[in-house]
Amino acid sequence: MGLTLGSVAAVAAGCGDDSETADGGGGPTTAGPTAGTQATGPGGGEGGEGTGGSPGYACTTTKIGETRGSAIALAPNDAAMVVTNRDVGTVTVMSVQYEGGVPALQKGAELNLGAGSEPWQAVIDGCSDRAYVILRNSQKVVAINDVSTDPTLGPELDVGSEPTGISISPNNNRVYVANWVQGTVTVIDPADMSVAGTVDLNATLAASGLIGDVEPRPALAHPRAIAVTNDGDADDTDESILVTEWFAQRTGPEGANGANADTSKQGVVYRIAYGETTASIVDLPPVTDTGFVDHNGGATGCFPNQVSSITTKDGYAYVTSTCASPKGPIGVFQPTTVCTTDAQCGAVGGTCNIAAGTCNPNTTDVKTTTHPALSIIDLETGAATTQTLDALFDAPAVDSARMPHLPADISFFNNFAYIAAQGTDAVFRVEVDGDQILSVGSQINDFINLRRDANDTVIKSPIGLATNHGADAFGFAIAEGSREVIALAFANQAIVSPTAGEFVITSSSDLPAAGSEDESRLKGKRFFNTGLGRWSLGGEGWGSCGACHIDGLTDNITWYFARGPRQSTSLDGSFATDDPSDQRIFNWTAIFDEVADFELNTRGTSGGLGAIVDANNARINLATQTPPQQGLQGSTEDVADPGGSSAHPHSTLEDWNDIKLYIQSIRAPRAPVALDQADVDAGRALFTTVAQGNCVGCHSGPKWTISTVFYPPGDGPNAATASPDPGSLSNKSWNIDLNGFPQAIMPVSATELANNNARMRFGAPPGAEQIQCILRPVGTFGVSPAEVGVAEVRQDMTTPAQGAADTGRGFNPPSLLGLQTGAPFFHAGNARTLEELLDDGLFASHHRSAVASVFSPDETQKRQLIAYLLSIDESTTVEPIPAKGASGGDLCFFP
Repeated sequence: MGLTLGSVAAVAAGCGDDSETADGGGGPTTAGPTAGTQATGPGGGEGGEGTGGSPGYACTTTKIGETRGSAIALAPNDAAMVVTNRDVGTVTVMSVQYEGGVPALQKGAELNLGAGSEPWQAVIDGCSDRAYVILRNSQKVVAINDVSTDPTLGPELDVGSEPTGISISPNNNRVYVANWVQGTVTVIDPADMSVAGTVDLNATLAASGLIGDVEPRPALAHPRAIAVTNDGDADDTDESILVTEWFAQRTGPEGANGANADTSKQGVVYRIAYGETTASIVDLPPVTDTGFVDHNGGATGCFPNQVSSITTKDGYAYVTSTCASPKGPIGVFQPTTVCTTDAQCGAVGGTCNIAAGTCNPNTTDVKTTTHPALSIIDLETGAATTQTLDALFDAPAVDSARMPHLPADISFFNNFAYIAAQGTDAVFRVEVDGDQILSVGSQINDFINLRRDANDTVIKSPIGLATNHGADAFGFAIAEGSREVIALAFANQAIVSPTAGEFVITSSSDLPAAGSEDESRLKGKRFFNTGLGRWSLGGEGWGSCGACHIDGLTDNITWYFARGPRQSTSLDGSFATDDPSDQRIFNWTAIFDEVADFELNTRGTSGGLGAIVDANNARINLATQTPPQQGLQGSTEDVADPGGSSAHPHSTLEDWNDIKLYIQSIRAPRAPVALDQADVDAGRALFTTVAQGNCVGCHSGPKWTISTVFYPPGDGPNAATASPDPGSLSNKSWNIDLNGFPQAIMPVSATELANNNARMRFGAPPGAEQIQCILRPVGTFGVSPAEVGVAEVRQDMTTPAQGAADTGRGFNPPSLLGLQTGAPFFHAGNARTLEELLDDGLFASHHRSAVASVFSPDETQKRQLIAYLLSIDESTTVEPIPAKGASGGDLCFFP
């Protein structure tokens, strides 16, 4: 048994795993300086009181090199490291010894910080003595004393909501924590583990004009990663703190046809001078040419989003991101042209299957959606550039089989930046000189493969990286998927291997028991985040579920998909927290009803083989089954399950079962701390009262949405519109016992209601079918502020979007879980903030709908309602779904 938070002890753990279906393609270091001293004393935090500080603690040794935290932190003496086991709730301290010129890892203490605490990042001070670890879910910072000798848990301190980044000043005078949901940076005095100050980045973003006219409040900004400059002297007062904003910010309105969608946003880094409590903004510009064209020959751009890591070196900051390119066309394009030559199948990437006389699927657009990117900031001038990395690693001169998909962390050794790619189980080398990228890869290989050999098929999912501070050319990666620390030899760009077949890899924590539900959940998480093997085009890392849903949440990008412009939906509201059988109907226009339906995204957007395959590892053709088994037709989940009960063929893999289990476990972000409780209470009254906002008419129940899969998907209920099957949803009307349900928010017009077109499901597949009864028209189609713009077109950027037809009006109510990190709002990102969402001149049809027709909130009431909305997380008392009638509720039923 491990330790509870605040106690002092240590335990060791072992390792073990089995194979999966995603295929992979110096000398001794001297001891560090004398450690600081410590005692106990009081402490406190932004979210409450800490358990104690250490007023006698001091470390006066200037930290060498990088100051940033990571999921793995290496002490400046290169002899100790701290590893965060996020899913386990523990931190492992390892020793590093250098024997015969190679590192050897020895697992020491595994400190238990509490189940569900989510230790996220760690940083170690300049004395190689004390580490500071942030606990994302517990909203704390905890010190670990004596990391180089006999590690024990030290004092802890409450901070803001969802801390995700930590850094330390070069002379150990301050520790900085980026609070992702709170929108602040907590400044900590390590001498007594007290809060020395708070930097409100919400105020900085509000003042920038990037999110419209809004007053500062929690959860406007979303600071993610943090680093402090280090000029190497004994003075911290001339340093700067750099913090990444996780989400891109709009800089111009979307054009009517969405032509500028790839370049209408930018990334943001906040810069704080040491000792100050205000910040300035550094712009991370979009890329106007990613190096990839679409199948029409059009150039594609992208903007930095999900800005994941930052470090500094020699007057520059280096920032990784997933660069989003949302303009259509997206994914695999299927020409319908009859052909005898390739030229008849499109200008770019088109090929003809001459024997069949038809064009082959065109995968050109798969490479134009998300891009790993590196932005470089000149810290003297504040100027920044952004470069996509996949274009460099995909260049003809580079023989690469993987892209640096999902760049999770960056660390330097000499002039080489090493980037850990969570989505492709590799570490990539980029040679830089100031603001210039000189080369990528090496003469030996283009990346360091984190798998031992071809027999190692376990998905690694690296989330952190640390490099040696001394002359020894080694680094260490933490693989969340296998719970291992992997030693890297930069001299030969490979895993450290003292002898043939021997690798320096050490378990950081036990894997789940074989065959357990926990093991299935971990496998699902691996499949969700990887772009290797069957999960993207060529298994090279061109896409993954995690590309748009890091941590299972949302990238907040409006993508031009097959039904129109659609915000990525946060998956934390997909299932009820305490009832995995209670599932939301998926997507904004209710077009999917099972997790396995997203096999179509793996095949069609990421270009992968997918995981619904036969014994020969060939795709099962879902479209040619009778009836088809995809989307709202049949049951994709049944076909994806090797133990499925239908007469249709069944996959030999359980991957989608594993992914579903993972999605059912996704935790919603926690509410900001220290919200005004009086405002929250008043806001709840506005939210629930029928004579006021009556928001519960659409947003209630355990998932905070009335949207629920109310039938068992299968050949009968899911039969297509023209089916004579009396059990088909297409033949069932919801226009029964409406009890005064308002016509204005019905999914069909009055004319179509009279024409008997009020169906549970309506529309011909593919491309039109919807679960009609859950749609609600609330006046958001094509509506936005002038500074935002909405292009209501599908992925060909011409065909009108779904959402305004007389037989399918409106959208599927989203969950309110994750709302703190869900801006912009509505189906197309129409509103940049909750304040804009409540704008009476734009969106009154939403908050003053037919079930709240007298609701006209003043500015005070809007503030109160926003406070309540921000307070909603998995701990909030659930509001029951009202009975169907004049106050709203659910029109759907079965049988």
